[in-house]
Amino acid sequence: MGKFWTVFKFHLREAVTSKSFIIGNLITLIIIIGIFGFSHFSSKESKDKVAFINSTSYQTNIEQLNKGLDSIKLVSEEQRNLGKLKQQVKDGELDGIVEVKDNNGSPSLSYTYKSFADQELVAILTQKIQQIGINKTIAESRVDPNVAAKLLAPISVKNIALKDTTGTVGIVYVFVFLMYLLILGRGQMIANTITAEKASRVMEIMIPKVKPIFMMYGKILVQLVIGLADIVVMILGFLVSYALGWFNGNQFSLFGFQIDLSNLTPFIIACFIIYFVLGFLLYAIGYAAVGAVVSRTEDLGSVSFPIILCIMAAFFVGMTSIFSPESTLVTICSYIPVTSPIVTFSRILSGEAGYIEMGITIVILLASIAILNHLANRIYLNGVMNYSGKVKFKDVVQMAQKH
Repeated sequence: MGKFWTVFKFHLREAVTSKSFIIGNLITLIIIIGIFGFSHFSSKESKDKVAFINSTSYQTNIEQLNKGLDSIKLVSEEQRNLGKLKQQVKDGELDGIVEVKDNNGSPSLSYTYKSFADQELVAILTQKIQQIGINKTIAESRVDPNVAAKLLAPISVKNIALKDTTGTVGIVYVFVFLMYLLILGRGQMIANTITAEKASRVMEIMIPKVKPIFMMYGKILVQLVIGLADIVVMILGFLVSYALGWFNGNQFSLFGFQIDLSNLTPFIIACFIIYFVLGFLLYAIGYAAVGAVVSRTEDLGSVSFPIILCIMAAFFVGMTSIFSPESTLVTICSYIPVTSPIVTFSRILSGEAGYIEMGITIVILLASIAILNHLANRIYLNGVMNYSGKVKFKDVVQMAQKH
């Protein structure tokens, strides 16, 4: 074990002190802080300006209409200025024009915009202008206001969610993407390192002194540590942004998903670490075997393509599980080793996977890692000293069978 720790410490020191690690994590930190900073300061910018024209008999109050419009400000304008206002919309000086019109005794809206309609603005103004029209009709018809209020009162709806997952959707999205990104990136790094050492003939010097399995797992565990360090850097970026007051710790939006950090319990964090480590080891062992069978880094892409397909499949099923965690496809994939780490974790957050399913999937993953480890050891041992041309699938099978 002394030689293993020597190999591990050597590769760890080399990885941590490399420019790619330092610059990469610095860029990651800047990007995360920059995203929250941009979101924070852009939200303080002036509201979108929309002209409001009312040339009808319906009485409107611009201040009342502006209530409930967080990102838009309505400004009263005259009908005679309509041509000039439309030109301002074309030039980008104005974000839109809303006109109140009379349509056979009922109010209607005309919304002019340049490219994209603000559906929230339309929905809010439609409701408010409709209520103004209703109030006018009630007054003109001399209907008892109390009777009218009862007739127009909306039906009360009580929502009862047996499993409310609205607060976990954003967390699932972030963690699924994070797991996919780190496993794919660090796995490729393992394969590239092994192939580069093999191409430079360093293996010929190292193998007589150190067992190949030590060399393989030294690289795998170093990349696992580096992957966890990447996660720590990302968390640091969140903490710095939170300390600067750039987002609300209880709930904030990221890429359109609402994230409620109160759902991020120690149990969820533990589950993420467990499934990330198991998923990383499963794919890392495969990448190590792939890196050992090729002699040139140019050939690595074609040989590692099946592994990339597997991790991409896990990612896409994981994305599907955000909105359909109970579907048959997602449930089946939670037991398949190559998709289990991402998919099962997603189902845990959505409340679809219990302790029994967690236990079963962890056992399956451990068994799969043990089997793959046995085969990868043989492939690595027989592959690192093989300098023949392109390796075919049958050659890999022979390496796995050879003691």
